[in-house]
Amino acid sequence: MRQLFAKRTILSIATLAALSAGAAQAQTDPLYRYQWHLMNYGQAVIGDTRPTSGVDLGIDDLHDYNIRGTGVVVGVLDQGAEIAHPDLAANVVPNGSWNFNNNSHDPTPSAAQGGNAHGTAVTGIIGAVGWNGIGVRGVAPNARLKSFNFLDAGGSFAQVQYAWWNGPESKDVAVSNNSWGDTTPLFLTTVSENEIAAWENPMSATRGGLGTVYVKAAGNGFNSVASYCPASSAQVGCSQSVFVRESNFFNIVTVAAVNAAGKRSSYSTPGASLWVSGLGGEYGWERAILSTQATPAQLATQPAVRFDPAIMTTDLSGCARGYNTNRVQPVQFWSDFDLNRLESNQSAIDSSCNYAATMNGTSAASPTVSGVVALMLQVNPKLSFRDVKYILATTARQIDPTQAAVTNADGTVLAAGWTTNAAGRAFSNWYGYGLVDATLAVNRAIGFKSLGPLVDSGWQRVQLETPQAIGNAAAPARATVRIDNGARRVEAVQIGLASSYPVGNTTPLKSTPLVVTLVSPSGTRAIVVPAGSVPVGATMTFDLAAVNAYLDEPASGDWTVEVADTSLAAGTAAKGNLSSFKIRVLGH
Repeated sequence: MRQLFAKRTILSIATLAALSAGAAQAQTDPLYRYQWHLMNYGQAVIGDTRPTSGVDLGIDDLHDYNIRGTGVVVGVLDQGAEIAHPDLAANVVPNGSWNFNNNSHDPTPSAAQGGNAHGTAVTGIIGAVGWNGIGVRGVAPNARLKSFNFLDAGGSFAQVQYAWWNGPESKDVAVSNNSWGDTTPLFLTTVSENEIAAWENPMSATRGGLGTVYVKAAGNGFNSVASYCPASSAQVGCSQSVFVRESNFFNIVTVAAVNAAGKRSSYSTPGASLWVSGLGGEYGWERAILSTQATPAQLATQPAVRFDPAIMTTDLSGCARGYNTNRVQPVQFWSDFDLNRLESNQSAIDSSCNYAATMNGTSAASPTVSGVVALMLQVNPKLSFRDVKYILATTARQIDPTQAAVTNADGTVLAAGWTTNAAGRAFSNWYGYGLVDATLAVNRAIGFKSLGPLVDSGWQRVQLETPQAIGNAAAPARATVRIDNGARRVEAVQIGLASSYPVGNTTPLKSTPLVVTLVSPSGTRAIVVPAGSVPVGATMTFDLAAVNAYLDEPASGDWTVEVADTSLAAGTAAKGNLSSFKIRVLGH
């Protein structure tokens, strides 16, 4: 972690001189001090615990040197944002947003949608106006903002495509933030290769062939779908990022969440398709405020993470709607209480109710990454989406370095901790390649030499003539595909497989004892589906899973999938067979 008094502004003198002209401004955003995700020196913030010093985005002096996302258009596909919000309006592109409900350019939630503050909160994390004497500051406080309210309008795939590439308002979007996902992210993926191409190809063609940078929340399914998941999932995570189709697309930057202590946020969905982590925090409640409203017995039911810092950002204006409202009577939900010192028009911190300090989830982590990408594209707008992904991964900070593997009693690995691949890249199914670092990413972006032409192996497959029995960890089923003339350096791997092993699709759901592992030609092992997670389907069969642990390894050679039943006793008959395996390796 960085030390407070050793700031790492490592940009060249010439670059700083060019960017910083006229940039000196006082820090006049009064709530900035509570935005630990931007600058964290261990200060007191909203919540009962202090953040660990240095756990922030590593922005350091970038804003001071006028690296603020200037000229970069960021689209927010979400609930509608309040585009006239006093801390957003100056950055909103006039007539650049889209309301799918009434076909207008104003996606602001209607009076009937008074609780739909999610899009406003996400938009503020990315690009709230800085140095304007009010409120908060965005990660990219000069970015140009567009809002697409598909979550207020049914959330169809056609609406996603409109905001991603084929709507007129999407044509100049350089960064697309997507803080949304499946309600119950447990289902094994079902998607054809033609469908994958029908998404990835137009995504790659945006920005004149450079490709929009699509940033996607991994999900909040580690334990927040606990009503579906057994207690046995607690160590590895109930849901996995590979269970969400879009999180496996090559063009997507899938983002996990880190809290103010520098550890996995309690809810953050893990998985093989993670790319990097952003800052999502926890819940931002305060006992001193709640103790005047809730009973001791009620407070005693709440876990400690409820009182750790969340993210402070913009909220729907006024005290009648949004996250921060005046107290609701009679109380039906915890959100009806004042949860912390910022809430209600009685707040001594800010009585406008235009801001909230309870925003969290990978929904909050993703816009922190989108904001960093906007900073990168300001200094180098010629970066392709592949360049951006590569820079984010290779400049990310390894956090929680002692994250341990989860093993059963006989030492079988159910879920890995940090694993270093054959190219020296450390990867975790909790954090991807680590926490984004804005200063290192911007520095690398300046003058970055493009990765060059994409080398795509296409889908290669093997259909086993004799399906292999899925044995225990000592005798897993295996299938191998050889990649010839592959990329010199891997950027992404996608796989699919078919088996007859039942996993279940009725309640009560059960965690699977299966571990699905991919082994690269260099010998790096990556767990795709961990034992203890809860995949839903008739059998352990899926069409698409991204396995991102192999960055910079060579693609050519034998790739092997292993499927093991960790619950199977020696000498016991297998419960299913592995019948096919396919793989696609992309790189340069």
